[in-house]
Amino acid sequence: MEAAYLPPEILLDIFHRLPAKSILACVCVSKYWLSLIKTHDFIASHSNQQSAISSSNPHPLFLIRLCFSFRARENHYFLRRDDREFTHYAEVKTIPPIVNDRSFSVVGSCRGLVCLMHNLYTSNYTIALWNPAIGKTITLPKPGVTFETHGGFESLLGFGFDSSTRDYKVVRVVRLLECEEIAIEVEVFSLNAGSWKRITSAAPQYNIVERGSQAFVNGSVHWVARRGNNNEGYRNVILGLDLQGGEERFRELELPESLKYECPMYLTVCGYKESTIAVFKRRYLGEPASQIWVMEEYGAVKSWVRMLIIETYDGEVPRALGFRGNGEVLFEIAGGEIVSGDPESFEVSELGLWGVAGYSFVGSFVETLDLLDR
Repeated sequence: MEAAYLPPEILLDIFHRLPAKSILACVCVSKYWLSLIKTHDFIASHSNQQSAISSSNPHPLFLIRLCFSFRARENHYFLRRDDREFTHYAEVKTIPPIVNDRSFSVVGSCRGLVCLMHNLYTSNYTIALWNPAIGKTITLPKPGVTFETHGGFESLLGFGFDSSTRDYKVVRVVRLLECEEIAIEVEVFSLNAGSWKRITSAAPQYNIVERGSQAFVNGSVHWVARRGNNNEGYRNVILGLDLQGGEERFRELELPESLKYECPMYLTVCGYKESTIAVFKRRYLGEPASQIWVMEEYGAVKSWVRMLIIETYDGEVPRALGFRGNGEVLFEIAGGEIVSGDPESFEVSELGLWGVAGYSFVGSFVETLDLLDR
């Protein structure tokens, strides 16, 4: 009862200074505290503040997913500081069953939420949003384009945040396979609305890479796509969808000339230093090396720079997972080990992280309260 005698503005000021896990303890103190904390305005304000703190922190957090064996279907999630030693911060102890299933793959992470997808090739098409900091998960309603409604399809997923409306959004770019011409359907799920909508200004006619990589940068989701036809030929581009302002619009970014005609399955897009994009080109049979290209000025085609050429590491072709704040690249190498590589000195640092090759995920992370009021 004594807590009620503190003016609400003082309590809220105190709560704003606390990390997410401490606030979870506070909601159990009294119904009065719960009523102050579990509001959209407080959660939004606290999350914005935590995101700002993370952006200014020289050693922000990374969320890492590892699977330790093929037989065990469980996933393990860890938080590491992006400092020199990649210091262990915490292990996510409470993982909901829907997240722990290895048949889920991570679409991406954004401001403390993780988007996962499951059963891409079945009618039980499941997409979930998870906040590891508070242990809350929600399952999205079934989208409009399914096997039952449209037959066979290929799809890309993207995950990002509309800062103008403070709304998390999941994007599906779907190519219908039972059509003679390339037919694209685009759907966007709004967390605020709790529903899917179809975009009327549909994407141009692209060939997409199913389960392809995505990067949320500068308010837009980005994918590698292939444009053209049998008569004119095909070329690879970066397809972007601006999520800001509630009016989603597509744009196209040109790739370096040497990447335009590569097999798109060997191209991976990711964010670079929060303001632009990079593309990993993985080596395939007959090629001498893999490459990393960075668009130094977002949107400027002439600013593409080849940052790094990677031959092999211990006889294997590394799989790039993302960038650290100091510019080093996180790789998955032989045996599923995750290492950090300096693109200038070519030195590789071991981080003490191992998992089944092909299942690991690394993404930026902020401890927020989002989903607490859902």
